[in-house]
Amino acid sequence: MIDEFRNYVLKATSGYLVGMGIYPNIAGYTHLLSTIYIAAKRGLRGLSVCELYSEAGRTSGKSGAAVERAIRNAINKCVAEGRLHVLNGYFGHEIFSEKFPPRSGELIFLLADKVRADYTELKGTDIPDEE
Repeated sequence: MIDEFRNYVLKATSGYLVGMGIYPNIAGYTHLLSTIYIAAKRGLRGLSVCELYSEAGRTSGKSGAAVERAIRNAINKCVAEGRLHVLNGYFGHEIFSEKFPPRSGELIFLLADKVRADYTELKGTDIPDEE
């Protein structure tokens, strides 16, 4: 059951990121996938962004600071290409603008919350616990 959830989160998140102009050839892409999956799996309460960066860094052999930099660069690419309207479209209203782009933690937690809610609605069940 947890594999089904993992696959759903990674597939949905990948679609969101590519729609925003953050492609798999960008280093921040894989780190965003990892951090969003970790946040979605664990739930959103009691998590710090620094913990997410460190945990994602451990799985990829990078430091938490390197993960954070790569994610920031990916977000900056999205903003520079004017793709924030796509991100806003996922939520149905304007959350971010070029003047107020998303911070790394905001993007991670918003997308993690979205995929958790979508999964729960699709499956009609809560998020599975790790086995």
